[in-house]
Amino acid sequence: MCGSKSRSLVFLGLVCNSLEMVFSSSTAPDIPVIDQAYSKLSNSITVEWRVVPGATSYLLSAQDGDSCIETTVTNSPGTVMGLKPATSYRITIRSINAGGKSQPSPSRKAKTGGLYFYFKFFNIIL
Repeated sequence: MCGSKSRSLVFLGLVCNSLEMVFSSSTAPDIPVIDQAYSKLSNSITVEWRVVPGATSYLLSAQDGDSCIETTVTNSPGTVMGLKPATSYRITIRSINAGGKSQPSPSRKAKTGGLYFYFKFFNIIL
C-alpha cells in the first residue's frame, strides 16, 4: 500500500510537469499588416507596419522576379537594402518570437527609386 501511494504521487508529478510544458510553450505570433512601403533611395525600400503583440523581431522580404533579399529588424519602420535601382519588388513581413515565425503578410508592391531620386535626394544638379 505504501509503495502504490508513492508511485501515484510520482505519476501525478510527471503529469503536472507535462501539462506545464504543453501550456507554457510559445506559439508563433500573429501575421503583421503592412501600412506602407516606399523608396527614397535607389537601393532600398522602407516598410511600416502595425506592431504585433508578443513579437520580438520581424523578417522583411523584398522579392523581384529573380531574387529575394531578407532583413531582420526589431521595430517599425524597417528598411531592406541592397536592392536594384528602378525595380519593382513584392514586399512581405513576418513576425518572430520564441515560438517561431508567423505566416507572411499580404504582399505590398513598391519600386526602388532610379537615378533621378538619388540625384534629387542628394541635391545633385547635372
